[in-house]
Amino acid sequence: MLIPLLFCTPTASAGPWADRVVFGLLDGAPVYEPGVGQPLTFGPFSPDPLWNDPQATLGKPNTLDYDDLDGWGTVPGGFAGGPMRRISLVWSAWQYGSNNPDDLGQRPGWLDGRRKNGLGLGPGAQIVLEFDEPIEDNPDDAGAYHWGVDFIVHGNAAFTADRLIAADTSMDAALLTGGLIAEPIEVSVAQNITGPWYTFVRTADDLYPTQPWAWDAGAWTGEEQDWLKPVDPSLDLTDFAAITAADAIDLYAGSAGGTPFDLADLEDAPNLGWVRYVRLRDPLGTQGEICGVVDVPPGPPVGCNPADIADPRGVLDLADIAAFLAAFTTGDPAADLADPIGVLDLADIAAFLAAFDGGCP
Repeated sequence: MLIPLLFCTPTASAGPWADRVVFGLLDGAPVYEPGVGQPLTFGPFSPDPLWNDPQATLGKPNTLDYDDLDGWGTVPGGFAGGPMRRISLVWSAWQYGSNNPDDLGQRPGWLDGRRKNGLGLGPGAQIVLEFDEPIEDNPDDAGAYHWGVDFIVHGNAAFTADRLIAADTSMDAALLTGGLIAEPIEVSVAQNITGPWYTFVRTADDLYPTQPWAWDAGAWTGEEQDWLKPVDPSLDLTDFAAITAADAIDLYAGSAGGTPFDLADLEDAPNLGWVRYVRLRDPLGTQGEICGVVDVPPGPPVGCNPADIADPRGVLDLADIAAFLAAFTTGDPAADLADPIGVLDLADIAAFLAAFDGGCP
């Protein structure tokens, strides 16, 4: 069987998300339990139980959310909105959510796939997140992958549109009206938990709303966008006015969105080089939300061998098999592992099986 290669947008990559919440400082060292030492993560947090857990900021943000527009009903162990639907740049995270694509259109029970979407900050609240591997200052690559962006913060901002966005609303039909539902959050970084802290002018829970899913040819493709790739930071809100939601997704160029931050933009420390701690706080009472923070790599992620094409990188498992089969059947270049290049055939299948059998070092 010969399958010609087709152009497609990048698929999602699991990146180095924040590793843990730092709740306090004791004897110059970070504390990971609340109520010990000098507080570094503290409320008031949102009174809504959906948004009051600091640990909900760890890991990749949800891609699905219960649908508040499609009726409420009982689910195993509790009560929920309608069937789970896709989160998008015009429909942000709000209810309980999920990262399991099999939950799309379903009502998973409270204890079966349900995840909180993130943390809501109240006036004066803050959270400090720690990375095991430092976030490094990426040099500007002129848009080849990251424009020099070093990390991305996801909130639950959304573009305003000319209609109510239902689960089946076409992104080609929804017209952006030039507004943004945002609740700006201050973002600061430090190399050491004791500081000094340096604060960005740019705020989080702002441009650019999270867009987990790819849209193409008038439909959702079922593929995720790239969580490690930022949106072009030179785009401003006017670039997203009077265009369709599909056009806005095109402007994301395969990115899953989120607000991008470049260490070189720090006015009081433009040559900082690297950081390990990210502090998010609400000094003005905007009551914004944080859904996740991810380190941007110097370039697209690379697997341990040609068969390592799905996350987590460095591990060969069923996710890699599923990703290869999906790429092979759709003509994605990710499955083009053997000569002749540009054609998908049995040689590519054999190359994948050999690489998979060889394992990771």
